[in-house]
Amino acid sequence: MRAATLTAFDTALELSEIAPPALENPHDVLVRIAGAGVCGSDVHLIEGMFESVLGRPSFPYVMGHENAGHVEAIGPAVSTVEVGDPVLVHPHITCGLCRSCRRGQEAFCEALAFPGIDGRTPGGFAEVFRTTERSLVRLPERTDPAPLAPLADAGLTAYHAVRRAVPELPPDGTAVVIGIGGIGYFALQLLRVFSPAKIVGVDVDAQKVRLGRRLGADEMLESSEDLVADVLRLTGGAGADLVMDCVGVAPVPSQALEMLRRGGTYSVLGADKGEACCGTVALTGRELTFRGNLVGTLGELTELMQLVVRNRLELTHSFYPLAKAADAIEDLRNGRIEGRAVIVPSDKT
Repeated sequence: MRAATLTAFDTALELSEIAPPALENPHDVLVRIAGAGVCGSDVHLIEGMFESVLGRPSFPYVMGHENAGHVEAIGPAVSTVEVGDPVLVHPHITCGLCRSCRRGQEAFCEALAFPGIDGRTPGGFAEVFRTTERSLVRLPERTDPAPLAPLADAGLTAYHAVRRAVPELPPDGTAVVIGIGGIGYFALQLLRVFSPAKIVGVDVDAQKVRLGRRLGADEMLESSEDLVADVLRLTGGAGADLVMDCVGVAPVPSQALEMLRRGGTYSVLGADKGEACCGTVALTGRELTFRGNLVGTLGELTELMQLVVRNRLELTHSFYPLAKAADAIEDLRNGRIEGRAVIVPSDKT
């Protein structure tokens, strides 16, 4: 089958012919990929940023962790999906039996596999992908899965973060979303769905500022060295109750902490080279909360799909054929994507 493979760090993805996956375990499912989202984590993997944590990938490696498609084949123990069903694929493969899974914390599964990221498990930048029955969310009949692929990580991470933050966000409070890219444009919309609080969006790109306004932000700011002062002005000097950092690079973490009001929450969705530092006196004296967000649960992915089915979220895409996967990575790296890029192995664009 065809796949876009990474053969070494800091190189472009190559279109290759590789052996298709096969069913290995009773609960395995093969999915014919309809769409695979392109994520900032893909760029980081190519750049070698994850090597210190995950080790060196087994090259050539098939990336792609935001996957959706149709069931191609099922193992003998599979009972919840059938061949031909449209499905959205949770990005983690988990055991369902360890202490973390039984607590609903699948991201911390003791046997976790992270296809397309972990360097060992092939992802969805290919025609066919192997996962397990537990990782699938069945979509309504006749659904086109391709546009839904980014929900598997970008949408799910934003949903996970927003649902955790909203109980602490007062109706008369202010939430700031920094970065209206592939995660941030979901976060902004989800805040609008779940909270009446004022939403302030921030981006360096004028096109994304316009996108934020269209998606329902009460205020949109172009990022600058005056960003903290601008947020304080909009909040009457009090600061924001919640800052959702969808960028994760300097100087955003320090700006986020400066613009928080006392008792505020700094919620990080964008994992990059930034560092969040705060003295313990300031941390306790202002009673700040730091929160990281790693994907989301299987239950949250099912909940998120209900919002999509009810047309509560706008999905914005740029589609690329599999042969142009390297172009999708470069366009993302250079800020040329509005919403999310999706690779379509069928070459339908």
